Amino acid sequence: MLRAVTLICAAMLLLSASVGIARGQMEKPNQWAMDNALIGPDSPIEVPAGGTYHAKVMYPVPDGPLFPLNADVTWWIEPAVKGILVEAKSGAITVASTVPRGTLALVHADVAGRKEKLHAKLYVYSPKVDPLVGSWKVDSTQACKPGSKEAPVAQTTTGYDLDWKFHVDKQFWIGRDLGMQAGVQQYGAYEFNRAHSVLKLIPKWPARQSESRWKVSLDQAGDTMQLTSRPEHHGESSACSYMLHKMASGN
Repeated sequence: MLRAVTLICAAMLLLSASVGIARGQMEKPNQWAMDNALIGPDSPIEVPAGGTYHAKVMYPVPDGPLFPLNADVTWWIEPAVKGILVEAKSGAITVASTVPRGTLALVHADVAGRKEKLHAKLYVYSPKVDPLVGSWKVDSTQACKPGSKEAPVAQTTTGYDLDWKFHVDKQFWIGRDLGMQAGVQQYGAYEFNRAHSVLKLIPKWPARQSESRWKVSLDQAGDTMQLTSRPEHHGESSACSYMLHKMASGN
């Protein structure tokens, strides 16, 4: 009887160890993910003065957005920049409100099991001076009249399930979240005249896409934005419009 109990206990311990090993093997990132790791979810990292950001080591997958890499990571900023700190183990970045707009920092990540260290640029901007910078989710849209010779923004089958992203370096893109099959609908450069609240989109892709101009209306908090085109600019009988809501960064 005692021998039987001992054998049962030994078998249970062996099974537990096997499960633990298998679980560790499943959770351990494969070599492809390790080789293609990058700092995300945004690159470059753009943080407002007085803001925070949670940097992560991630890897791309064919059918979706970036995924977090399951590995031990050590973070640091070098050379050091006064007012910009990163927590060594969590990747949490804080930017003091006193950090000047336009400040550049270099964020580094040492990933356990990876020979080369990862690096990313961090730009500090001012929400008051750069109110468009960041990611925006389209809440609603009034599309241009069908048949227009110059549709201002490429449309999806659902009409407005696209994200808009404006960068510090005056580049923009419109599409779904990052991923090989996500589908960027449009990207290029933009110009924003704050004095007249006019946004100009200058597409680089699709090829031969016409420039478009939009009247920008921001709420007081800067979290909601309406873009309205001028009918005479697009040759339409009525204006096109998009209502967008600013998304939290670094999530």
